[in-house]
This record gives sequence, C-alpha cells and structure tokens, in this order.
Amino acid sequence: VGSTIKPLLYSQAVEEAGFGPETMVEDRQQFFPGNGMVPATGKGTSGGSMAMAQALARSKNGAAAYLMKQLGPVRFVDFLNRCKVQTKVAPFPSIALGSCDLSLYEMIWMYSMFPGRGFNIRPQIITRIEDRNGNVLVSITPEITEVISEVTAYTMAKMMMGAVQFGTATRLKNYGLKVEVSAKTGTTNDNTDAWFMAYTPELLCGNWVGCDENWIHFPSSSGAGYGGAAALPMVGEFLKTVYNNKKLGYNPEAKFIKPVVDKNDMIYDYFENL
Repeated sequence: VGSTIKPLLYSQAVEEAGFGPETMVEDRQQFFPGNGMVPATGKGTSGGSMAMAQALARSKNGAAAYLMKQLGPVRFVDFLNRCKVQTKVAPFPSIALGSCDLSLYEMIWMYSMFPGRGFNIRPQIITRIEDRNGNVLVSITPEITEVISEVTAYTMAKMMMGAVQFGTATRLKNYGLKVEVSAKTGTTNDNTDAWFMAYTPELLCGNWVGCDENWIHFPSSSGAGYGGAAALPMVGEFLKTVYNNKKLGYNPEAKFIKPVVDKNDMIYDYFENL
C-alpha cells in the first residue's frame, strides 16, 4: 500500500505518544536490530529534522521510519488490528513505508476513522432489503468502532490537508474543489502500485491503480506511475462531479468540524499558526 499507510502510523503517534503537527521528527534512515536500515537507502531523505505536519504532507520516508522507531512494529500492528485490518500483517519495520499488501476495502475501512471523528465504519453495499411494497425484510446495522479520539481525527484531517496544499497531492487543486479535502498519495517500488486516498467532511474515497501480476507496472523512471499522477485524477474527477451536482445535497464548501475540547486543552493549527 506504499505511503498510504503513513497516516495510520502518524495517528497512533498523535493518539498514544503525544506527538502533534509541530513536533520535530528526524528525516533520516533508522537502524532496526535484526532488520537493518529503514528505508533501505538514504535517497529522498533530507538528513535533517522537520515538523511532523511537513513530513506527512511531503511523505518523507525517513520521518515514517523515525516514528516507527518510537512506537515499534509490534505496537503499530496492534494498532492496525484495532483499526480493523483484515490481513495478518507481520511486524517488520518496513511496514512504516507500506510494504504490506492490503486491499482497498481494508484501507477504506481503516481510513473511515478520520472523517468519522475517530469512529471507523465497516464499508458495506447493502444497508437494507425491502419487498416490492416497501416493507423492510432485513436491516443491517453498521459496524462502528471508536479507534482514536475526535481531537486526533481532527488533527490528522488538518495535517493531511497539507498534502493538497503544498505536498504530494497538489494536483488535486486542478479540480476546482472548494470543500476541504485531506489526502494521501502512495507509490510502491518500481511504480508497481499507485494509490490515492482522499476525504472531505462528507465523503471518503480510495483508488488503487495496478495489476494483480506485479511484474506489470509503469516504467520505474516514469513519473506517470506515482500515486499523485496515476491514481489521483480519478478521485479528483469523482469529487468534482459530486460537488458540482446540487441534486446530491453535498455541501461544496464543507469544512471539518473542530471538536469541542476542555478549556485546558489546545489544538494547534500548524498551517494557520493558531
């Protein structure tokens, strides 16, 4: 799943380790005894430090490895299980960079906690079955689980807006959306898989571009296989179509709702310095 797993790692750091958008993290390779260096090479790492919000928006691999170093692979896998991942994920440090194979269905399920204000919801197609007279024969209750706090969900939404504002998903600006959008791109080795996950206060979308046979892929030297190039446009077109259709009832200028917190709590808005 590539870098689309990073928001899950970041949210655990915010929820359980006291990290925040302004927390400084290292963007360099990290050594894990028995597993070596993560990432495998220093290519793409700055070797310095940056705010966590910047690191997520720019999808810095070194920063993800640093967070994995703080939390530990076993603890992160436990968090993924609480997020309702269906695949058995082995606790290798490289999962910080999305080395595991997960389905789009699983990713949507786990990501739903971000627009869901901390609650994730199992995706389902059928909500009820009626007979021809409109009598409800079967009503399916959604499976809802609280995974993170509402404050953490809001913090992640604001941080992930950075990917669209100045990070790896800036192409989404081309679709003229006025609604607030949080997003994450993902690209795997050799441009084998391209991912794009995005959500607004009302909608959650995910897109995977690839092939079941992973020897079929975009040229490794081509930018066409990046998540922001191969997977983003379909989500952008979908969101533009939905929000331009007034009959659907979605708010084209919707904003994420700031949680009501205790007077002693503080939510730091990294991008507006509030």
